[in-house]
Amino acid sequence: MHITQLKKIIDRYLAGNASDKEAALMEEWCQRAWEETQQTPVNPQAETKRLAVLDNLRLIIQEQPEENTIAGKIIWFTKARTIAAACLVLLMGTALGYRYQYSLLDIIDPIPLQKVTALRFQVRQVILPDSSVVILNEGSEISYPRRFRGNKREVRLNGEAFFSVTRNPAAAFTITAPHLQVQVLGTSFMMTDSAGIPAARVSVKTGKVAVTSDAKGFPATQLSARQELAWDEASGIIRINRHQDVNIEWTSKQLIFNNAVLADVFREIEKKFGVNITATPEIMSTAFTGAFDAGDSLSGILHVISLSYRCSIHTNKDGTIMIR
Repeated sequence: MHITQLKKIIDRYLAGNASDKEAALMEEWCQRAWEETQQTPVNPQAETKRLAVLDNLRLIIQEQPEENTIAGKIIWFTKARTIAAACLVLLMGTALGYRYQYSLLDIIDPIPLQKVTALRFQVRQVILPDSSVVILNEGSEISYPRRFRGNKREVRLNGEAFFSVTRNPAAAFTITAPHLQVQVLGTSFMMTDSAGIPAARVSVKTGKVAVTSDAKGFPATQLSARQELAWDEASGIIRINRHQDVNIEWTSKQLIFNNAVLADVFREIEKKFGVNITATPEIMSTAFTGAFDAGDSLSGILHVISLSYRCSIHTNKDGTIMIR
C-alpha cells in the first residue's frame, strides 16, 4: 500500500468516515505488516525506536475518553486512532516503516501549525524552528509546523516571500505554493506564487534550488545563483532568466505603499507609533508611493511626507498631529 493511500484511509478512520471495505483493507494491511515483522531480522536501533513509540502509544490510548456518545463517535475515534497507531508501531521494524517513519508520525501525531500573515502595507519577518528566516511581502501568508520533524522541513506559502534557509544536508527544505514547489538544502531566494494569480516566479540569490509543479508538462528544473524561473499558467510557457539580480530591497522595509491614499498611510503610521493624525480631505485623498524602514522615526516619516506634498505639520497640546 502506498503511503498516500494509507494516509487517506487513516484520515477517514480518525474522522469516523471509513467504509467497511476500507476497514477490512486496514486490518489486512496490519496483518501483512505484522507478518513482515516476524520474517524480517530485527534491527536493534529500529526496535528501540519501535518500543519508544509503543510507550507513547500506550499514553495516547490511556488519554482517550471512555464514555459513550451519540453514534459511538468517541469509541470509534479511539478504536481508529489505536489501529492507526498500531500500524506505525508494526511498521517501525520494517524497511517500509523506516523509510516512511516521519510521514507516519505526521499522520498519528501531527505537529500543530503556525500561520503568519503580512497584512496590507506590511512586511513581516518570520524565524522558523530551524532558524531559517522568511520575509513576507504584504498580503502574503506562510504556514509551518511549530517544530520540524526528522529529515524534512516543509512550509506552505501563498504570496511573495524571501527565504534565507539554514543549511542542513540531512533535512531538505520544501516550500509548497499554489502552483510551484521548491526544494533546497540551504540557500537564499525569492518566491512569488499566489492562489488566484495564474503565474509564478522563483529567483535565486545564493545556492541552488529545484522547482517542480503538478501542472501538465512542467519539467523539474534546477536553478543556480542569479537565475530566475518565470511560469505562466495560461500559456504553459516557462522562461529561465540568467544573470538576474534578485531585488530584495523591499525586505528591509516595514511599511510599503504603492499608490495608496494618504488616509491609509496615516492609519498605518497611527498603528505603528500610537498617535492620532488628522488632515484635510484633500490631503487624505492624495496618492502616495514609498516605503519606510523598521528603524525610521515618526518625525522622519512625517518629514518625508511634508517634503513630498509641501504640507505643514503641527502637533497639538493633546498630541494630535495636524497635517495641512
